[in-house]
Amino acid sequence: MALVIGHRGARGLAAENTLGGIRAAALAGADWVELDVRISSDGELILMHDELVQRTTSGQGKVEDLTVEELNLLHTKDGQKIPTLKEAVALSKELGLGLVAEMKDEGIEEPVAGVLEACNCRCMVTSFYHTSLREIADLSDIKTGIIISSLPIRPVKLALWAEADAIFPERVSPRLFKEAHQQNLSVYPWIVNSKEEASWLLRLGADGLVTDVPDLIRQVADEPLQATGKANCQYYPCHHFALQDCTHCFCPLYPCKDEELGRFVKTKKGKRFWSCIDCKLVHHPKIAKYLADHPETSVSELKILKDTMDC
Repeated sequence: MALVIGHRGARGLAAENTLGGIRAAALAGADWVELDVRISSDGELILMHDELVQRTTSGQGKVEDLTVEELNLLHTKDGQKIPTLKEAVALSKELGLGLVAEMKDEGIEEPVAGVLEACNCRCMVTSFYHTSLREIADLSDIKTGIIISSLPIRPVKLALWAEADAIFPERVSPRLFKEAHQQNLSVYPWIVNSKEEASWLLRLGADGLVTDVPDLIRQVADEPLQATGKANCQYYPCHHFALQDCTHCFCPLYPCKDEELGRFVKTKKGKRFWSCIDCKLVHHPKIAKYLADHPETSVSELKILKDTMDC
């Protein structure tokens, strides 16, 4: 069953990166909580997303310029104090939650690994700093995950280079799930706050979803996945062509931008996007099966293959 991971605790239900947020995530049915980690001027790991404290607390200044004693004097808008990573780990363990610690700074790999190893709990370290994740892998057996906010050409290769166990992508494609799973990498998209998006991503193969509202996404994660076939597909680009087996309800080549297969169109609001509504290439059962077995195949190769097959 897919994991529900509360983002910054449960940002949609309580103040972010607080002990109250962790408790809210547990009550909302989250399996794990994701928390942001920075380091104070005197070397204490604390929970804070921003480099500056003013957005979420009563204080001013950079986290790295404040001592833990000074940070303890601050409070969030709902009156909570800024917790340390050690406090968050202890509470998460007490509540039976796994913990995802996102390193917001470089150079804190050793203290982060030390705190998490000492807790003997379910945990993972993530970061946009992929080199830092390699250092975590060298320091410990803690699982790691690369965070990506775009969709790189080779996201799986990035994860393998970082010696990671998972990918936390903001944007996804069907090919990403297939290639990642072939390399035994888990995929946890973020930030997913609607039932519709959650259902779509779980059908694609998400291993879990990072969300501000774990109570809402819990409802979707607990539902059994429906088999997708030509009789019940709700999603674009499934067009019910003759003999279509709906093997690629979500085309792994999208957006191919091959002018023989699709075109750019505009929505009523003027947004320009690639439409493959008339494409039949990947809906031929033989082509679909070949693509499933060879996900690295290009559009041009498939077009040549189609001419040699009885499609």
